[in-house]
Formats: sequence, structure tokens, C-alpha cells
Amino acid sequence: MAENKEGINGLLEKLALLTDSTQNIFPNGKTAIIFELNKDDYNFVRINLNQFGDSQDKFKIDISGVEIIFILEGRYEVQDEKPVEVPKKKNLIQRLRSFISSKSSI
Repeated sequence: MAENKEGINGLLEKLALLTDSTQNIFPNGKTAIIFELNKDDYNFVRINLNQFGDSQDKFKIDISGVEIIFILEGRYEVQDEKPVEVPKKKNLIQRLRSFISSKSSI
């Protein structure tokens, strides 16, 4: 983990930048970020943030109203829902051009 070399302050600074970015995208929305980490990274974060609660495989922190959830690798439960596939930028642009050219020829 690169953050190990920077320490927990470097990690917290990056997380703060991440939360700030999410709030800029959707200022009126509620945001939660989930990290599924391997054992070493998970323990590094857990120990340095003094997260010694009942659960040994997940915890969350709040930075400026954004929940950041840390889960130990392999403990994340996959939902039955399939993720929405976002079209690639190039395909989307091609579709828009086709749509616009078909409308202009009418």
C-alpha cells in the first residue's frame, strides 16, 4: 500500500480530496464510498484510525458528511442486481452524431 510510506495523514488527505470531489459532483446528494481492502491494508487503516469496535471485518468513518466504509477483502456481499453499464465515451459520441445527423436530414 503506497499510503504506508506516507502515513495515515497522507491517506486522510487523499480521502478528504475524494470526499470533496464527490460533494462537488452531487452537492445535494448523500455519498458513501466503499473500499474492499486486503488484510494488510485493512489492518493499517483500522489501527491508525483507532477503529476497534465489535466488527473485525468492517468499519466506517465520516469525512465532511461522506461515509467511507472499509471492508475486509472477501466480506463484501454481492447483490443480485447487475451494475448499469455506462457506454464508452467514443460509442456515446458516435450515437449522438448519428442521432443529430438523422434529425438534420428530416
